[in-house]
Amino acid sequence: MEGETRTVVRVRYPETDRMGVVYHANYLVWFELGRTELMRERGCSYAELEDRRKIFFPVVKAGATYRRPVHYDDELEVLTRLTAVGGARVKFAYRVVPRGGDETVAQGFTEHAAVGQHGKPVRLPGDLRARLQQGGAGR
Repeated sequence: MEGETRTVVRVRYPETDRMGVVYHANYLVWFELGRTELMRERGCSYAELEDRRKIFFPVVKAGATYRRPVHYDDELEVLTRLTAVGGARVKFAYRVVPRGGDETVAQGFTEHAAVGQHGKPVRLPGDLRARLQQGGAGR
């Protein structure tokens, strides 16, 4: 899908529970990997945003739905899309599929507030908003 970033992950042993199934909180870590890659691809690396511009994107809302279990050593792809860019918020959607497959094993979203170094909301600069929206996300 246009505007989508694919990030490959392999399930590591410590990401599984006693039943050999991926522990649910690890999906949020994978969502972050996908989001980081999407931002980097659009020229908005977190290093640049945080170190140079002093803009941070804390998670203010997150959700996930799990459709089927995945196990140790499975190769997966995290498909990440930016779904909304507002004045001081951004929202991402994620879909996790087996590598090379299309069956959704989990899906979710995260919403982020743009804040300055002291934690106060800031408006996204126009150039940053334009780079984020280059993949087709709107408000």
